[in-house]
Amino acid sequence: MKNWKTIKSKAAFKCPYLKILEEDFLTPSGKKHKYYILKRNDYAVVVIKEKNFLYLVELYRYPLKSKLIEFVAGVIEKNESPLKAAKRELKEEAGITAKKIKKIGWYYAYKGCSDQKAHIFLAEGLKFGEQDLDDLEKEGKMKVRKFKISEVREMIKSGKIKDNDTIAPFNIFMLKK
Repeated sequence: MKNWKTIKSKAAFKCPYLKILEEDFLTPSGKKHKYYILKRNDYAVVVIKEKNFLYLVELYRYPLKSKLIEFVAGVIEKNESPLKAAKRELKEEAGITAKKIKKIGWYYAYKGCSDQKAHIFLAEGLKFGEQDLDDLEKEGKMKVRKFKISEVREMIKSGKIKDNDTIAPFNIFMLKK
């Protein structure tokens, strides 16, 4: 089978948080097409578990104009490993350090327009401390909430939890349990 071939690639938009590439390419049959690709840093999502409970955060999400209940998550900074980012986000957003934190999977966040990956971690053996929130997290009144695993499942089933970065990691966690 012939390969797909990029003819031209240029930045159509760029800001500190993302870049959109405009690419012209040839399909294996030789047809020319154009595609716009979202480029963002990968990120870490942390499933926080203690016995039969999970800890999630609740905060206001400006783009959605509403509060969400979600797993701790954050971007992997330049020259930072996914594990280091997971530990940092766990401490910053939840005020938690974990004796045991392991990678349980990953997935493509926006497969139709990006190669960005979400790296999923499970944190156990928890030590609670103070959050270290940024300004938006403070303004969004981010708080840590404790739920039975069965409650999280029900919130997903009922549509109370709607975001892919909570639903997909929860399912990965349940499959690995």
